[in-house]
Amino acid sequence: MKIKISITLLLTAVLLLGSLGAGSADLYFESQQITKGIPGQPDDTATIKQYLTTDFTMTDMGDVLTIIDMNKKILHELDRETKTYRSTEIDKLGGMPGMGPEAKELEENPMFKAMMESMAKSFKVTPTDEYKTIAGYNCRKFIVEVMMSTSEYWVTKEFEGYDEMKVIGEKSARLFANNPMMKQMNISGMLNSLDGYPVQTITQMMGGSIQTTLIKMERKKIDRALFAIPAGYTRAKD
Repeated sequence: MKIKISITLLLTAVLLLGSLGAGSADLYFESQQITKGIPGQPDDTATIKQYLTTDFTMTDMGDVLTIIDMNKKILHELDRETKTYRSTEIDKLGGMPGMGPEAKELEENPMFKAMMESMAKSFKVTPTDEYKTIAGYNCRKFIVEVMMSTSEYWVTKEFEGYDEMKVIGEKSARLFANNPMMKQMNISGMLNSLDGYPVQTITQMMGGSIQTTLIKMERKKIDRALFAIPAGYTRAKD
């Protein structure tokens, strides 16, 4: 089962959860992701679609779908090519989504623990005095460093519901409290440090780059049937 969720994308998804509060409209985000020069991956331009409600979120990367059931605290990963899926209780996630049954074993591995500790120590958010307009939003540049990757986060506070986003975002981050990587990365702290919504992220890693830029945001009613596992999909074998 192919999983392409990057650390940057997952962090952004957690931050996106914070834009929803009780009684708010459903939200649809569409971004363009450009991948260049990453070893083992072809250069590619892809569209990422994100659907957000107070009950569910879904990230559509084309061949891979990730659905989070906020009420049941379950994460579903769907592979369109093989028509298979995995479902994991968020409280039992032992590592990054996509690690499957190997997650618990890795969690107990001394080398994995050392890597998590090293990642946590390397994690750093630095604000800058650089500003520019992206997708119609006035954005401020932040530098996010973790391990061997450096990212530019261009964030904005100029949208409706920003204050509510910070409060709800911290609550949403606690969904991943038992995920070693998310816990070590301190997502709630990152939310406060970034001080805004990431309109664009540019990550430099392994000699290449991944750039994700917001194309559009819409407030619209989203049919909850969209978040159900489609007919014809079977559970992936461990």
